[in-house]
Amino acid sequence: MGIPGAFYIENFMQVEFFLVSLTLEDVPNQGTIHFDCNSWIYNAKLYKTTRIFFANKTYLPSQTPAPLVTYREDELKTLRGDGTGERKEHERIYDYDVYNDLGDPDSNARLARPVLGGSTLPYPRRGRTGRKPTKKDPKSESRSDTVYLPRDESFGHLKSSDFLVYILKSAAQNVIPQLQSALRLQFNDPEFTSFDDVRGLYDGGIKLPTDVLSKLSPIPLFTELFRTDGEQVLKFPPPKVIQVNQSGWMTDEEFAREMIAGVNPHIIKRLQEFPPKSKLDSQLYGDNTSTIAREQLEPNLGGLTVEQAIQNNRLFILDHHDTLIPYLRRINATDTKAYATRTIIFLQDNGTLKPLAIELSKPHPQGDNFGPISNVYLPAEQGVEASIWLLAKAYVIVNDSCYHQLVSHWLNTHAVVEPFVIATNRHLSVVHPIHKLLLPHYRDTMNINALARNVLVNAEGIIESTFLWGNYALEMSAVVYKDWVFPEQALPADLIKRGVAVEDSSSTHGLRLLIEDYPYAADGLEIWSSAFKRFGQRLAEIEQKLIQRNNDETLRNRYGPVKMPYTLLYPSSEEGLTCRGIPNSISI
Repeated sequence: MGIPGAFYIENFMQVEFFLVSLTLEDVPNQGTIHFDCNSWIYNAKLYKTTRIFFANKTYLPSQTPAPLVTYREDELKTLRGDGTGERKEHERIYDYDVYNDLGDPDSNARLARPVLGGSTLPYPRRGRTGRKPTKKDPKSESRSDTVYLPRDESFGHLKSSDFLVYILKSAAQNVIPQLQSALRLQFNDPEFTSFDDVRGLYDGGIKLPTDVLSKLSPIPLFTELFRTDGEQVLKFPPPKVIQVNQSGWMTDEEFAREMIAGVNPHIIKRLQEFPPKSKLDSQLYGDNTSTIAREQLEPNLGGLTVEQAIQNNRLFILDHHDTLIPYLRRINATDTKAYATRTIIFLQDNGTLKPLAIELSKPHPQGDNFGPISNVYLPAEQGVEASIWLLAKAYVIVNDSCYHQLVSHWLNTHAVVEPFVIATNRHLSVVHPIHKLLLPHYRDTMNINALARNVLVNAEGIIESTFLWGNYALEMSAVVYKDWVFPEQALPADLIKRGVAVEDSSSTHGLRLLIEDYPYAADGLEIWSSAFKRFGQRLAEIEQKLIQRNNDETLRNRYGPVKMPYTLLYPSSEEGLTCRGIPNSISI
């Protein structure tokens, strides 16, 4: 009798069940063998092949016991599917598609959205659902209340997708209008008219009509915000900054600190040329060189010239100019009004940051090709100038918060991960050590993204309805994605690229931060080091096994346009065809 390496299972009931694990005890010469399953099992008639589960032991393909090789390959074929047909709830197929399901042109022409993915608007791939195309735009996919997801990608052990869709749709269709109504009743105006109105959200809260609580109660987030003493008051927890000083958020010091310790601390860059220049096509958008002048900066540089400050790594920039300019005219044609912004920041002798100037740019009335109209605003503490300076900072913060939500958050931590989830499941067997190493990092990603496409980032969804970029939100994130390069996403590489750190072998982690008090970077490097130390060690062990296989002259290498190693998966890669790194189709 051999060692059990896999088992088949069939469900003859009419309802599915969730199989957590199987344990075989007292196996001769083995003791206990575990099979972690964590999978939904549907009626056997729904499957083209019988469900199979492998023991927890991992194998490289070259080390896989011969009896398991065919089962391993067949399971991967099942997970790949054949790229045709509409996916069904019980299926586990992982396949690629473009973002062509954000719009709903059949319902209304204003809900049409461009396809994201391809040479014009490149974008990470999403999971394929196979829904029929819309009638008015064959390139777009029709929408439905439920979005296909490989069955085991759902949250936890429950079929919670429908519930989460309900929650998000409730927020979009019921909660937001109810809150708007409550605000109008309390403040007699659809907008805030004073800082006291804003403070009221934290001090007294919003008094809600008697029927609002019942509509919000299914949503845990809102339940937590309500008081439990019987009064229907929606009260927000005060930020720590205003807990200490109600006006603390208005200071230049706090404005600059948010760039390195706020919600979007990975955009600030070291200024390396002056004046700042644009990468936009001058034939389409004219001259977009910054209008900020030396004379406006040097009085606050502590005796340094601009050139000296740049050379001494003392000047930084928060640049939201090129992202906004191509879309600004269209954004400002709606009820929303915005400026493209550039903010120059100075690193002071005490290690803190201070804003020196803010440039606000708007489209030229005669056309984009004439270049923008720009005005520069300087810090002020009193009078009208102080109010204007505060407004200029507000425009910067709005741009930064939108960039955070659509690019730093949605694009860089959600959308770009999904193709890796799909590729791993299509090309790496569950018994491959790399698969087990990656799996915990993928948890819930595809589910969250599918829900987001349905009610968050879709046409006139929550994001478009509440964020500055409006109908162009996802399209603008696609424009940013054109410059996305995988190796640059590693934190050390990102810090070096932005010029906020330099290589230094004598420093911890091999980097020296140019802004010493940079919480995101300093804490991030600590987390990076500890989180990836063990991960890297495991990858190195696997890579060493691959190297041994490649050096074995008794094994025939695979051939393509160039002589390929036996396997392709290595943890790192240089430029060019090196046969290292994770390719589009992994051969192991």
